[in-house]
Amino acid sequence: MNKESRSNTVLIVALVVAGCLVLLCGAIAVFVFLFGFSPLTVEETPTETTLLSAAQLEQCRERLAIQPEVALEGEYYLYTPGFLDDSLECHLQARADSLEAVFDTAVINPSLTTDQEIAPGRHLRLNIEIIEPGLYRLEGFWYQT
Repeated sequence: MNKESRSNTVLIVALVVAGCLVLLCGAIAVFVFLFGFSPLTVEETPTETTLLSAAQLEQCRERLAIQPEVALEGEYYLYTPGFLDDSLECHLQARADSLEAVFDTAVINPSLTTDQEIAPGRHLRLNIEIIEPGLYRLEGFWYQT
């Protein structure tokens, strides 16, 4: 075997190895894109509390379409992150003149207790209890698909 033939063999082997590496990287990229899995990311854990921060109360207010002027008191918060399928459960007490004054009725219908699509791919289920006139216990489960 002469020197030129050996160099061609080494070049062919190097090209085959490089091609295999490119295919492997492409397969990993497709897997990550399709299934949302990356070994480089740490999976987020759910956040659960009965002492809601101001940011958590505002997140509940936004997701449950509660009017900005309504006074809220948080009882329970559970946020579960996911790959395009986050969910949020909020238990709140709201003080307002009427139930219609609590919610943005352009977004949701507070009289429905079934799942409502409030935006494309985003859903809300409400359970409302009247504690006394002007005071409501709200249980909202928001999720996206």
